Amino acid sequence: MQLERTSLASQSERRGAGVNRLGRSHASTSATRHAPASRALAALLAAELLVVLALGVTGYAVAANDDILAAIGLAGIALTAMAIGLGARASMRRLALRCEALGRARAEAEFARYEMEVENAELERRNADLETERAAIVDGFDWIDEQSAGRLRKLLEAAGLEVADLVDMALDDADEDG
Repeated sequence: MQLERTSLASQSERRGAGVNRLGRSHASTSATRHAPASRALAALLAAELLVVLALGVTGYAVAANDDILAAIGLAGIALTAMAIGLGARASMRRLALRCEALGRARAEAEFARYEMEVENAELERRNADLETERAAIVDGFDWIDEQSAGRLRKLLEAAGLEVADLVDMALDDADEDG
């Protein structure tokens, strides 16, 4: 029994729980695609929560006139700010590496496009040369045929028939020998 023919398959496909061409479920591909964004959002929320908590502790310590608790709150704010700064620095480093890779790929693509344009221009030039040669040969044969009152064309046709007869004889001999 095939799953596609059951009513369960159509319901799961409507919910997006099918399988893509690579054999991965749609749920796993969308989860991995959005995972970095959700991790960054979670880290930002956690950092905001820590800053608010540290500010609360510091505010309470100042109101209660407790220097040690105020120092702990300020240290928490400083550590959170440093963690955010280091995370941002790492993100900027990764972004810079990606930009460099993109720049290299773009330069390679531009170079490849330039090479293809050069090759295309060369092929167009060679094609024009061949077309000019072909036109000159045709004009030459037409002129010679005109000057010989059609005898060149008849001579070429006769020679072509003789070559065809020779090829037929050679093929017949090859069949008899084989």
